Amino acid sequence: MAESDAAFEEREGSCGGAVIHRKMELPEELAALQRFHGHLGVYVTLGLRMGAIGKRRFGHYKGLKALVEARPEPPMRCVLDGIQFSSGCTMGKGNIALEPASEPAVTFEKEGRRLRIVLKPGWREKIDGEMAKEKEIEQSVFYYEIPESDVFEVHDG
Repeated sequence: MAESDAAFEEREGSCGGAVIHRKMELPEELAALQRFHGHLGVYVTLGLRMGAIGKRRFGHYKGLKALVEARPEPPMRCVLDGIQFSSGCTMGKGNIALEPASEPAVTFEKEGRRLRIVLKPGWREKIDGEMAKEKEIEQSVFYYEIPESDVFEVHDG
């Protein structure tokens, strides 16, 4: 099945050594992110979630700025595309920038108010240890659906 089919097969269980699969639809927002970025992955999905938090807090992107922190090479750098996709801050508008860092984070600013979103301790190591190209869709769905409070720390100011 091609990745662009916006569906994936999920392992449901096994019975006597046979694996049972069920087909699941990829959430439309993830399918759109996949088209935008070229593929799915954990960091682009986390970026989508981070950008959505910023947009929800500040509303329209007009006047919104984002400073993204990540390693300067993929896969962590992909967080930048996810944030662009969901926040409305883009390189073309000049209201987003990337600063090299060992942990993915973003600081949004608008009208003197700031919001910082970071992964909770231990998540980056877990992600980097489990990331696999053949599991990128399943892992993306997992990080798309996990409650924000489980994976992110959100700080005002």
